[in-house]
Amino acid sequence: MRNITYFSLLFTSFFLSFCLFSAIALKVFYDRQEMHEIEQNAALNSYSSNLEKALDSALLGPYLVRAAMRDFTYSQTEFETLATEILTHSDGSQTIQLAPKGVIQYSYPLTSHESVIGVDLFKMQSIEKSLQTAIDTQKMQIDGPKELAQGGQGLVARLPIFDQNEFWGFAIAVLRFPEFIANLSPKTTSHPHLYEVWQKTANSYAPLLNNNGFEQSHWSTYNLDVENQHWVVGIKDEFAYRAHVEFLVLLLIALLLSSVSCYLITITCRLREHEQNLEKLVQKQTLELSEQALELKQAQSLSGVGSWHLSPDKSIRQLSSQAKSLFKEQSKAQSITDVCKKIDSFYKNSFLNFIHTKPSSPTEIEYTIKLNGEKHWFHEHAEWNPKTNTLVGTIKDISAEKQRQHELYQQAHFDSVTGLANRHYSEKYIASLCPEDQYSSGLTLLCAEIKGYRQLEDIYGQDYLNELQTTLANRLIEFSDLHQAFCAHIKPGCFLILLKEAIFDEKLAALLDRLQHQVGGIIETAGSAHFYHLYIGVGYPHLQNIDAAEQINTALIAMNECPRTQKPFTVYSQSLKDKLIAQSNLESDLRHALAANEQLSMVYQPIVNTLDGTLIGCEALVRWQHPVRGFVSPVEFIAIAEQSELINLLSRWIVAKVAEDCHRMVDNNIRIKVSINLSRKQFSDVHLVKRLSKEKAKLFPANQKINLEITESALFQNTQYAINLMHELKLAGFNLSLDDFGTGYSSLSSIQQFPLDNVKIDRAFICNCVDNPRDGLFLQTMSDLAHQLDLTITAEGVESSEQWQLVSDKGIDYIQGYLISMPLSIDDFIAFDPVA
Repeated sequence: MRNITYFSLLFTSFFLSFCLFSAIALKVFYDRQEMHEIEQNAALNSYSSNLEKALDSALLGPYLVRAAMRDFTYSQTEFETLATEILTHSDGSQTIQLAPKGVIQYSYPLTSHESVIGVDLFKMQSIEKSLQTAIDTQKMQIDGPKELAQGGQGLVARLPIFDQNEFWGFAIAVLRFPEFIANLSPKTTSHPHLYEVWQKTANSYAPLLNNNGFEQSHWSTYNLDVENQHWVVGIKDEFAYRAHVEFLVLLLIALLLSSVSCYLITITCRLREHEQNLEKLVQKQTLELSEQALELKQAQSLSGVGSWHLSPDKSIRQLSSQAKSLFKEQSKAQSITDVCKKIDSFYKNSFLNFIHTKPSSPTEIEYTIKLNGEKHWFHEHAEWNPKTNTLVGTIKDISAEKQRQHELYQQAHFDSVTGLANRHYSEKYIASLCPEDQYSSGLTLLCAEIKGYRQLEDIYGQDYLNELQTTLANRLIEFSDLHQAFCAHIKPGCFLILLKEAIFDEKLAALLDRLQHQVGGIIETAGSAHFYHLYIGVGYPHLQNIDAAEQINTALIAMNECPRTQKPFTVYSQSLKDKLIAQSNLESDLRHALAANEQLSMVYQPIVNTLDGTLIGCEALVRWQHPVRGFVSPVEFIAIAEQSELINLLSRWIVAKVAEDCHRMVDNNIRIKVSINLSRKQFSDVHLVKRLSKEKAKLFPANQKINLEITESALFQNTQYAINLMHELKLAGFNLSLDDFGTGYSSLSSIQQFPLDNVKIDRAFICNCVDNPRDGLFLQTMSDLAHQLDLTITAEGVESSEQWQLVSDKGIDYIQGYLISMPLSIDDFIAFDPVA
């Protein structure tokens, strides 16, 4: 009887499950069919649209040829230029032809189409009717696809061209088939499809793509009108039995799920029987487990390595094996009195309160204890158990964690190289001297940096610097101890000293002199001795109502001023900060001027031949007319550009503007050499040659002569690098000049190693050359040596006719100065007449 009931349940569950899953499978099948039909129609529409766009684009060619007609004449070059533009994106399946009076004269591309040149279309009887229809209707006519005279099959579109009302000829587009439509990419679909295009005639459908026959019932179609032809685009599944296979797969899945469902129902029924048998056993053991479950819950709420519980008399606590091991006890019974003897006295009372209370919620304590002579940090957690009326707890050794915390504190507040306090700790220390950062007592804050620290790292490496800084730190500690001062290492190469008194004037100078001699001076490092000097900045925190971080910054600002002034120390003043702010504002304004292409402009100072005064070149100079400050000196803003890495952006702007003005000069028949200045920073750019060559080719007029002016300091900061770079610039087509020659330490004999074209004598040797015979002798010597080295020579700053005559007598080739002209805007330069 039980087996009959079991099989009845099995059959019923299978039947119901199969009905349910079969209904779901049918719904999924019809939904997929509907989605497939939507996808197929979308693919058909997409392919048809792409085909229509491709045809429209291809058939636009003859219209563009007709539209480009001016005087109804075409040269071979003009036709090929236009056809090239029309077929820019062609895949090679299109050809543009021009047939004046019906005779094909031009074809592009010509390759493989040479045979059609000279063909008279009106002598071809097969197209005579099409030609006449095109002329009568004045509309494009399409023939084909058919065999082409040049070979292969193609579609030929002929557009008649009329000169007023008189027939002039045909503009022709030839589309090769099936290549033209075979290159169209169909839309990606979830199932592969077949595509076909037919040309519909009165009685038939001619396939144009894959030679598939036209059967309306098998294809989804789209009608497409192409000028005087009618096309049909079709799509169908590549696999004809896809729907049948999908239906069978879904039916099999429904069968499988029905079987699994039937099995699960049967298992559930059997499990229910076992559940009823187990309920009695569970009820029997529930009472026994309830007390154990409560104790287990309390134990699970506690954490830690060892555990303990306190006896009712509170004098002895029982330790677990792990707790016993932590305390290094011989017995699990631990006397509270013995523990208190080992605990640090600072924590003893806290520990007794922890042990002798009945906390309403879990409580914890941390303390230090000495065990066998070793100091340990323990963390204990306790909770009162009202049911057993005992205090239970856990204990954990956190010594390693405390050590890590100490190490992290050291890392956060002290320098790892010198062991001195770092900037973070220094700020906290300064702030602690007076609450709310109001310094009532006198303080003197010093920041000292090793002179040339950044260069030392490049020369000797980090290990050398670490040893040097450690030696300086030891000396600084001795100095600070003598003056009861606080010292710190706030950044690489920079130390801080804080004295708790305000020191001024002569007393300050004497203190700093002692600091230089006791901390700086000769230091032996890595087996060699060197003399080290300190740049020192001085600030007075009690005079400045600002926070500790800003106080340190004031001393740093003063310290950073020392390299510019070449003084051993600088006392902070508001003017120093204002100067930095002004430089920062000017940098921001310069960045804005470059971005907005406003305020900056270029002027050009003429350079003429010394003998006859003819214009041979000009020097391009940048000017900045600030909307608030007015004229800003190039010396000032170019220095800021170099410091802030804006120099490359400024250089690109200058080159682009000069190139634009060079085009204007050429348009006004002025073809001269233009000189552009290169800063020392630009000369160090490894990408300089590549960038300038690209800009010259892209921006400047063809064959424009460009001269680059380089300073002496740029040449001698790395001689071999400079020589290699200058040779690359020469190969790139640039001329090279040495600017402001004579102001540095070089001589013509020392610069003969550089591939220069010209030397420019600084104006300092020109202004007194008429009255000072030594300057005249210098000019003569310079001229002779320059010509011996095959260099031309230019005199800058010529401001009188006497100076012109003198430099001419000395054999100097070119002159430049206010006698000739001040720097001119491009409009004034174009109008400039050197002879006048």
